[in-house]
Amino acid sequence: MLLAFLLGLAGSLGHCVGMCSGIVLLLNRRGRVTGGRLVLAHLGRITTYSLLGLGAGLLGEAAVGPLSAGHAMGPSGTTAALGLRQTQGALALVMAALAVYLALALLGRARSPEVYLAGLTRRWGRAMQHLAIPAADRGARPVAPPVAFSLGLAWGFLPCGLVMTALLAAAAAGTPWAGALSMLAFGLGTWPALLGADWLARRGFSRLRPWPRQAAALVVLLFGSQMALRGLAAWGWVSHLQLGNVAVW
Repeated sequence: MLLAFLLGLAGSLGHCVGMCSGIVLLLNRRGRVTGGRLVLAHLGRITTYSLLGLGAGLLGEAAVGPLSAGHAMGPSGTTAALGLRQTQGALALVMAALAVYLALALLGRARSPEVYLAGLTRRWGRAMQHLAIPAADRGARPVAPPVAFSLGLAWGFLPCGLVMTALLAAAAAGTPWAGALSMLAFGLGTWPALLGADWLARRGFSRLRPWPRQAAALVVLLFGSQMALRGLAAWGWVSHLQLGNVAVW
């Protein structure tokens, strides 16, 4: 959860401010979603992240599972158990490779995942615009609080490489609830910067200060290293590390 929170905190300054400032401006248009309603929109966004984390954790439980459980079977486990451990190790290494790619994208050394989802992002943007400013209601009055929260729920589905990275961590959490908590921590980490996204974007924060992207890339690489070590440990190439009841890898 700590890595997920740090990813959201660092990544939001280097990535989300530039990507989501347009959404904040859209929601703020004619004073429709401001103040407490903007807070509700962010709560809706974080709710979507948590629900996505629940699904990612469910997939992680089914596909990867807690690698420490496979380790507990020991080398004398059944052929099926050993095969499961090999599969778990391979999936963990795939996650590690994806994490390295996403870290390079954050540093500008690889194409951002959003490039491959440009068409989907455009369709999402048009839908978001219709939701935020429906044709039948283009007045200046603020939207109702439930509408602001619903707009936030839709905001959470924006195709985003940083969110994809966080979902990898949620899948690696091993259980649905751990995945949901991981994405909740990520969403809370993005909150400070995105609450001030308009102010930061107008001052070119993400353009003038590259360190937030570098910090986010470092967090992603830490996650990728953890996944790589988990995969190698599942294959028996390195030893598992467990601190108390927590399996580090």
